[in-house]
Amino acid sequence: MRISILFIFLFSSAFFQAQIDSINLIHPAAITAVTSDERAPFTHSDFDAEDLNKRDAAQDLPFLLRFAPSVVVTSDAGNGIGYTGMRIRGTDASRVNVTINGVPLNDAESQGVYWVNLPDLGASVSGLQIQRGVGTSTIGAGAFGASVAVNTLGAIVKPGVRAVLGMGSFNSSRESVSWNTGMIGNGFSFDGRASHVSSDGYIDRASSELNSLYTSVAKRWASGRMSLTTMLGSERTYQAWNGVPKLATDENVTDQEILDWAAGSSEYGYGSDSERVTDLIENRRTHNYYNYENEVDDYAQNHLQLHFDQRVGIADIAMTLYSTSGAGFYEQFRSGDSFQSYGLEAPMFPDSTSPESTNVIRRRWLDNTLLGSIINLSVPIKEAKLDAGFAYSTYSGDHFGEIIWMQHAFDVMPGTKYYDNVGNKHDMSAYSRISFDLIPRLIQVQGEAQIRSVLYTSNGVDSDLQDFMFDHKMLFFNPKLGLDFRPSENLRAFASVAIANREPARSDYLDHPGWGSALIKPERLLNIETGFKTYGNKWAAEIGLYHMGYQDQLVATGALNDVGNVVRINVPNSFRQGVELQGGVEISSRIRWDGNLTLSKNKIEEFDEILYDYVSMIPTIIPITHLNTDIAFSPSVVAASMIGIKVWSNDKNSINFEHAAKFVGKQYLDNTSNDERSLPSYLVNDFVVRWSPESESGLSVSVFANNIFNELYSANGWTYSYLDGGLDGMVTENYVFPQAGRHGFINIVYSF
Repeated sequence: MRISILFIFLFSSAFFQAQIDSINLIHPAAITAVTSDERAPFTHSDFDAEDLNKRDAAQDLPFLLRFAPSVVVTSDAGNGIGYTGMRIRGTDASRVNVTINGVPLNDAESQGVYWVNLPDLGASVSGLQIQRGVGTSTIGAGAFGASVAVNTLGAIVKPGVRAVLGMGSFNSSRESVSWNTGMIGNGFSFDGRASHVSSDGYIDRASSELNSLYTSVAKRWASGRMSLTTMLGSERTYQAWNGVPKLATDENVTDQEILDWAAGSSEYGYGSDSERVTDLIENRRTHNYYNYENEVDDYAQNHLQLHFDQRVGIADIAMTLYSTSGAGFYEQFRSGDSFQSYGLEAPMFPDSTSPESTNVIRRRWLDNTLLGSIINLSVPIKEAKLDAGFAYSTYSGDHFGEIIWMQHAFDVMPGTKYYDNVGNKHDMSAYSRISFDLIPRLIQVQGEAQIRSVLYTSNGVDSDLQDFMFDHKMLFFNPKLGLDFRPSENLRAFASVAIANREPARSDYLDHPGWGSALIKPERLLNIETGFKTYGNKWAAEIGLYHMGYQDQLVATGALNDVGNVVRINVPNSFRQGVELQGGVEISSRIRWDGNLTLSKNKIEEFDEILYDYVSMIPTIIPITHLNTDIAFSPSVVAASMIGIKVWSNDKNSINFEHAAKFVGKQYLDNTSNDERSLPSYLVNDFVVRWSPESESGLSVSVFANNIFNELYSANGWTYSYLDGGLDGMVTENYVFPQAGRHGFINIVYSF
């Protein structure tokens, strides 16, 4: 991607002759369908482009939202670039329904969101809404704890160019240029962005090379608009998803204690893998288990969206066609694998001997396509408003593995497939929503109903060479009801009750431990929300209460599968409930404080931990029942504080300072409430100094000092326990993902 070519294009005479205009259209109906308005009885937080840009240090979108209520973020590489994740109220990415311009971003099979595929997305976002809880009707996998609605179509249509150059710790850098032609005649406009982000990562070798291109061509007329939007992303990241042994992150642990631990760990060859053990001792927190030079994830994803909005009489109609396609692999070096694990027989050497194992380089591929359409309708009817919509999508995902090199199998050609399977999913949903004033200007009622049909089939040979086939048809009904009470302009209260259902993910079917006869079941959630808001000219406060009661929730067992994802099982009854407090005050014309606090209780009524005892050749299964335990990765306290100070200003420029702090309480790595399998609480402090022009054009510089007090913490991890001669012989493996200590980044932005 050549930035210079883009500059030549942008500075062409046609650009300068573009008509200057600043039409700011309302949100297209495709976006309105998945967002809540001010009086919707659901808990939500809104962010505009300025909110995101002021925190944008080339990190993925979750890190730009890290100070939002009830949000906890983590990064495999430790510095927010590359593979990142976000939990809201303790719910993971597979339960956070994400849409871009109303189009689902969650992977149809894994249901996860891989922000690394769209680097620097925050630079193209004009508005974003986080809904906590079930929220309003969504497209794609049902929201099962939270939703994030991203809008890139709401930018002001005004000509301009924005060039960004950034650099920082861990050899991180960003080069980005974005443009908007403004109205260039007959209602046409063109905007876009090209970005390159790279980093060596805080964790050794956890490098990232990320590229993205965003373009949007729009045609506007008095009663509507049509736009064609493309988002192209490619990433090549060195794998760091194994984590670091928790023991090695303790500053008080000696080298000998690490050696003793490694002697009992199969991951380190019971101490015989001297290269890895030495690296662990030398690097400790920044240790990366992987050392093969091409242990990388290499993936490209392309998004194409066609949006059409039209007002017909009093009705607003929106239609969307979209395509999301992706293809890529992760490459691995494997030492001492058996031939049988690749469906091969050991070769015979000339001396009539055969090797017991072999070294292998393999690639595991995913080639997938999602095609879909969405129709939304909004009609005011006297004192009421009716919204309705229909969505359909079809997905196909080809999963296969290739042998790139094998040490002893002489007749295996590079590119030989050793497993191959296909997943197909058809998702159809329809919803209707009515809002009306029960008492004019005082009480508004909103009722909503969604029907969703899912057909998911998959068959073939899995990576463990087991044949499988499943065919699941599911029908869900998701009703919602709420009311909004507004006795005055500065007082508001709301309450709602909603039911959501969602299907298991692909890995839930494939990784089901199989010690019981019950099949993996869909999950069901009853969500009750209530809130109260009040505000004055220079202050605002909000309190919200929530209860999320689950039936058959899929929870992490603590183990990981062979691609680093958690293994989950159903538990009959569990819940999350808590209080969310938010507030803000303008202390003076130059000082403003904002903060939020979440206090929660997240419990599983009964959880069966399954342990394997390897004292004999045939492992013995030993179940342990736990009652009233904490849900994994669900801290009971999450808080944030942000204070902004305008240090200096004149008619042309200003200098602003911000201190932002995030506190996250203790998190358990599994569902046993075992303190030995937990992450301690942490408090991270960030400082930002910005020098910026008072106008929309000119040069601005932002200096980010993140984790300024060098808090050594981990925000994510995994655990696995097994037995060697009964409960007294329990062995527990705890791995964590250390986050970067003190680090910085500088952004230089020129806009005109």
